[in-house]
Amino acid sequence: MPHIRTLQPDDYKHLLAIEAECFDSGYSPYFIKMIPVLFGSTSFIAVKGKSPQGYVAAALEQANPRRAWILSLAVRPKYREQGLGQSLLRHALDALAQAGAAEVFLTVAPDNKPALALYQNMGFSPEKHCANYFGPGENRILLKKNLVRENI
Repeated sequence: MPHIRTLQPDDYKHLLAIEAECFDSGYSPYFIKMIPVLFGSTSFIAVKGKSPQGYVAAALEQANPRRAWILSLAVRPKYREQGLGQSLLRHALDALAQAGAAEVFLTVAPDNKPALALYQNMGFSPEKHCANYFGPGENRILLKKNLVRENI
């Protein structure tokens, strides 16, 4: 199993590589650069040796720090189906709970069955279907998980 640690600004190139391998159109390079700066205490990367395997970006809402979001969870294809997504997500959920979040939200494409299964196995429940969430044809399912005090 790779080493999972909080994101650091020097991870920028790793994050870009993971994004390019995992998403057709992901976050902008500028946003990727800012993830460790803005959300470094609640975002994590999995690295084995010098090989980045995946990352999770998570953040508290500024207006309501009891609410948090999983902004992105990405595992490079050759490292999938080994429990890495679950481990990264668990790290993020634990960090969010320690930071005071009571509920966590995320969105997922309705046709992304592996991600939906992972999130539901980790206790997320569908809240609603959001048509055109990221623009025309970019539908998402909004999922929510209540964090319990025992996770802290």
